[in-house]
Amino acid sequence: MESPTLAELQQSLSTRILDANVQGSSVPRFDDGLEHHLAAPDAADLSSRLGVYTTGYPARIREAVSEAFPAIAIIVGDGSLGAMLERYRPHVATGWCNLNSIGERLPTFLETDRLSEELPFLPDLAQLEWRVFESFHASIGEPADLGFASDWELSDWERARIRFQPGVAIVSSAWPIHDLRAARECERSAIEIELVGRPQSVWVYRQGFEVVTEPLDEFEALATHGLVAGRTLGDVMGQLESAGADAGSVLELFSRFAALGVIEGCDREP
Repeated sequence: MESPTLAELQQSLSTRILDANVQGSSVPRFDDGLEHHLAAPDAADLSSRLGVYTTGYPARIREAVSEAFPAIAIIVGDGSLGAMLERYRPHVATGWCNLNSIGERLPTFLETDRLSEELPFLPDLAQLEWRVFESFHASIGEPADLGFASDWELSDWERARIRFQPGVAIVSSAWPIHDLRAARECERSAIEIELVGRPQSVWVYRQGFEVVTEPLDEFEALATHGLVAGRTLGDVMGQLESAGADAGSVLELFSRFAALGVIEGCDREP
């Protein structure tokens, strides 16, 4: 029998682990001779040793998802979480080598998963938790020195676009996602949150090693969405005026962002 290459062995083992979990089996089936190229002190124990990897794969996914989405893990409970992850596992991209990436597709997956029929806020809550997770792992640089803009006139500011630090995000929802995320600190039986008619927009940013989540009112959220999307301050001010809000509050937001150190740079549109 011709010996396979290391890459072929790795691919065979990877396929065995993935196929075993898709089929719902914790012990791989030996139908391609893989066992002839693996060593174990007791040949009869080879199946159980490989089973460590096939059962370990879903366990690692569950641990990674529970860490990145702690509120969802608490709210849905162990049984529903495990069943949902069985459905999610085939959506995990092959080739990912970092467990931090495992949950990237979960918010989109939950949009059509049956668990969201009972808990329709789950996709938005997952989006917020993923933004918090990304913010925690973001590489933050030095905040912008805005001294160069000390002589800017109003027309200059109207043409300005803010570049935010990595890890800055805003998530808006028809559900109280900020309050729902706070449920990660509670016992599941103690969670009592009024859901209907309580939309929330949440601003996410880093301060040192801490990720801050802060609810915004309607007009703050409108302005922040525009600025994060890269619109000029003038465009955002015009949007606020059309919505019946004080356009000057955009400059107040800018000053606040600068004080928090979440601005990476500021450019003027020609």
